[in-house]
Amino acid sequence: MKLKGGVIIIGSLIWEDHLDNKKADNIRKNWRNQNLIDKPILTKVPIRYGRESQTRKDTYTMIFSKSCEDNLGQGLILPFNQDVITFEGLERQAVALAIAEGIYKNDNLRLTSSWGSVGLLINPKLKETDFASKELIQKKWSDIYHSYSDTFIADSYKTNNEISSPITQDGFLNITWQTEMDAFDLLVATPVIPKPKALLNADDIAQRMIDKDYRTYFENNKMHNIATAADQAIKLKLDNAEKESISK
Repeated sequence: MKLKGGVIIIGSLIWEDHLDNKKADNIRKNWRNQNLIDKPILTKVPIRYGRESQTRKDTYTMIFSKSCEDNLGQGLILPFNQDVITFEGLERQAVALAIAEGIYKNDNLRLTSSWGSVGLLINPKLKETDFASKELIQKKWSDIYHSYSDTFIADSYKTNNEISSPITQDGFLNITWQTEMDAFDLLVATPVIPKPKALLNADDIAQRMIDKDYRTYFENNKMHNIATAADQAIKLKLDNAEKESISK
């Protein structure tokens, strides 16, 4: 087994150094430096703003969403700095990501939490190029998630309007493999549970930022080439609100 892996990033993992900004812990910065190659690859992904976040003044942060498969946004892939040569090597990368996300910690030694989970996406071509490794990884990853069956519910990762979730009950990412991903055999990412369970439109997302006077998350994402299909409409509403406030 010698596989290329990477992390799909759709938010603050790429531009924030600390998991806890009050402590300035450098957890995310150290995670990137120790595990990843700083050569981001742009990729299409089904993402939208859809999770209310207390640490972002109750504005909406990014989620994977099956409703966006026909209106793809853009995320980043950062390659692992080492090839995956054992399943344990892949599991270690997944744990490292879970630590950087604040999922895996002393009181929760798992890849899943009450709000988010680390999912795995396997290149469909691996079935042809290395069937044995693909089967081994698929079984062992499924076994990990079967051990979480007491708390992990894949359907909680979809809205009331969506038919399917962006993560399966076996812990695999249920998103379309894109051409930009072809340099990789394996990718990990962190789907999170939507809040609210309804689909938000551009006005909902922008108005919350206006009401809370907080655009840091949205602006930093744009600065790092992370965007949704609704970004242009969101920015238009934000810009119009700013013009109105200046003219008053």
